[in-house]
Amino acid sequence: PGSSAPDSRPGERAPAVPLCEGGSAMTQGGAAADDDVRGEDEARDEDAERRRDEDEPTAKRQRPKLRGFEFFRSIGSPKTVCAPMVDQSELAFRMLTRRYGCELAYTPMMHSRNFAENAKYRKQNFTTCPEDRPLVVQFCGDNPETMAKAAKYVETQCDAVDINLGCPQGIARKGHYGAYLLEEGELITSIVRRMDAEARARLQVPHRPSTPHL
Repeated sequence: PGSSAPDSRPGERAPAVPLCEGGSAMTQGGAAADDDVRGEDEARDEDAERRRDEDEPTAKRQRPKLRGFEFFRSIGSPKTVCAPMVDQSELAFRMLTRRYGCELAYTPMMHSRNFAENAKYRKQNFTTCPEDRPLVVQFCGDNPETMAKAAKYVETQCDAVDINLGCPQGIARKGHYGAYLLEEGELITSIVRRMDAEARARLQVPHRPSTPHL
């Protein structure tokens, strides 16, 4: 009593709910892609990345990255930030927080290996739109090559890429990422250097006084 269901016929898909002015939408009841579609998605992603690198002028690709306060000012000096939250800070939530004053938003933490190797994982876990800026994408992982590859997939769709070095949960211990990398300064350094060299997005590395080697 007092509520009504959407006006739709049996068998019809529920209407899309727009998230961004740029045309992105979320539809209820979407089916998961099968293996053939996943393979096609991977091929399209690789082809698009290759064409983008071929078409983009060399001077633009080699343009120095902004760092420190220069970068901070370039994204509007944000003071209100939506932190990365697993299973929470996806696109719809980020757009809601922006409506109420959030000036900078993070994606949920994503696993770099899954993101780098699985097109279905990328499609299910990362969506954005032109209004979803400034945006920081967060990855976890312990392999420099894999972290850099994951960062390259999003380098043109975000303002920075963040390395998770703070998660204290048991799953992070088991997966060898998050706070459990803080005592491995050489590994963190190699991850940072590889990502910074290969990805165009600005890199963010959390720093704690207890880790002077960083």
